[in-house]
Amino acid sequence: MKPGKILKIAFSMVKANKLRSWLTIIGIIIGIASVMAIVTTGEYFEKEVTETLEGFGGDIITIVASTPFQVNDEESVVVDSENTEGSSEVSEDSLETTVETEENGESEEETQINTSDTVDFEQMTEPQLTNMDILTLRRIPAIEYINVNVEKSAEMKIGAESTDVWVTGVDPAVWPKISKKDVEKGRMLETGDRNVVVLSNELAKKTFEREIRINEIVLLNGKSYRVVGILATGSGILGGLSGLFGSSIYMPYQDAYSLSSNEDLSETETDDYSTDDYSTDVYSTIEVKLKKDADYEVAIKDIERSLRLSRRVTEDTQDFYVNSQKEAIDSTRKMINGLTAFLAFIAGISLLVGSTGIANTMFTSVLEKTKEIGIMKAIGAKNQDIMLIFLCNSAMISLVGGIIGILLGTVAVQAVLFFISIKMNAPFEFALSFKATFISTLVSIVVGLIAGLVPAKNASELKPVDALRYE
Repeated sequence: MKPGKILKIAFSMVKANKLRSWLTIIGIIIGIASVMAIVTTGEYFEKEVTETLEGFGGDIITIVASTPFQVNDEESVVVDSENTEGSSEVSEDSLETTVETEENGESEEETQINTSDTVDFEQMTEPQLTNMDILTLRRIPAIEYINVNVEKSAEMKIGAESTDVWVTGVDPAVWPKISKKDVEKGRMLETGDRNVVVLSNELAKKTFEREIRINEIVLLNGKSYRVVGILATGSGILGGLSGLFGSSIYMPYQDAYSLSSNEDLSETETDDYSTDDYSTDVYSTIEVKLKKDADYEVAIKDIERSLRLSRRVTEDTQDFYVNSQKEAIDSTRKMINGLTAFLAFIAGISLLVGSTGIANTMFTSVLEKTKEIGIMKAIGAKNQDIMLIFLCNSAMISLVGGIIGILLGTVAVQAVLFFISIKMNAPFEFALSFKATFISTLVSIVVGLIAGLVPAKNASELKPVDALRYE
């Protein structure tokens, strides 16, 4: 029998029982629409979250100085713990002694006794990142760019308005090359820039009553800076989150030191560094970008090993740590994929229900078409032809349900994203997963074929004599 004839007979069987066919199709529609909506939403949010995290420096390795946890004098800790019980008695005695000495005018003798009991604690200096670390990192072949960050808080004034902002001083020669940020107006920082700033979109447009424009002068801690660029907001629903984190202002790191007066420096920094040394040699963080062909894990180990040698620390006394967003991005992607797969599996259960409906419809069709099967086999139809007719029938029902389910699932996703964009005050972005569309279409056809396989096989094995005598 020709394929065209087989398809025509199968289509006529679907049309002959419209109500039963549509009830069966509805079960497939629900299952396919659920899977389509969940997979598409999962892929979309995976892309948005990944892009948002990469906007914070997804391929950037950040080095931060940190104070190692150490106990310098174990004996003093033990002694203090053993003498805790007697501390209240000693304090009472000291109070009585103080009262007696004040009455007898023996204050000098009391001072000598109290001074002898005073315990001196060693003050640990806070570790810092300096130019020595930069020179060490430059000797590592896998590193392509090195950027320094000097982070400060400042008061920003425009006219009579003021607000507190977070400022990051960066290397203007390197930052534009490694930054994931785009400029909406103006330009990025350039080599040789001084007393200029680049503002975030949120700060420039929404913080003050009026919008800040390019080449406008702003005051930071009373010092004038010219605005040369305004960053763009991220794309997508989660793109606006990039403006809620990180710095609001970027400037050359040499200018960032001038935001701090001598009163802002701690006593330790004042003792260890002069103002000039601090302003040219100490960084809040160091950012590193690797070459494209570099081995990520090996490069991190090289960075840690080289810095330990130059800073003369061991793994136990390490006074810095190396942070990377790549691991966080990979973990987030795996978590979203796992959650999407789990929800898709739950939604796929409805497909099992739909396939049961297709099987039930096919068994009923076999019973109704028994005499017709006998007639077709009597005039020369083969078992293969009968089987293909019923398989095409079930595949048509499943395919129609799959197509409608894909359309409804896509509409449902767009509706959800539209309402989310309104709530988050972000631009709407159409989302369609080609992978989910292909999988849903393939699954709908496969489900129909599997569900109709047994009824089709039973129909093809009917003997013409028994089929013609069937009532």
